[in-house]
Amino acid sequence: MTKPNKQQVGRAGEHFVAAELHRRGAYAVTFAGNMPGIDVIASNHDQTRTVVIQVKSKTSGTWHSQWTRGRKREPLPDEIRFWVFVDLGEDPPGYYVVPEWWVENDIHREHQAYLARHGGIRPRNPDSTHHGIQRSRVMEWRERWDILGLFDE
Repeated sequence: MTKPNKQQVGRAGEHFVAAELHRRGAYAVTFAGNMPGIDVIASNHDQTRTVVIQVKSKTSGTWHSQWTRGRKREPLPDEIRFWVFVDLGEDPPGYYVVPEWWVENDIHREHQAYLARHGGIRPRNPDSTHHGIQRSRVMEWRERWDILGLFDE
């Protein structure tokens, strides 16, 4: 069987997230790379709440982002921006639904710790902005669809 390329993995993750949102009673539309930082827009059944979602998909290893996405940030009282990390290597896929403020803080903290361990500079490629996110860092957010505020409790 042919392995999917990274674009196929990304699109599959976006469609899995949209399908899961629909399955749970929300509405969702994907943007397939046409809106920077937004892969899915979703709303509740009566369209009184809308959220935007960045999807990160993987089949193995870590999820990929950039350390430039990290920053210190406080949560907003009515957060509408989320990231969903999709693990397509699990059957069924695993979902980790995380507020964007938390992801930005986590990337910032982890990148600063990485630099501190290496004398303040990336050892192999100082110009790289790549940042890998391990599953262990987002485990507390597994299946946390409730934080989107789109579903009747």
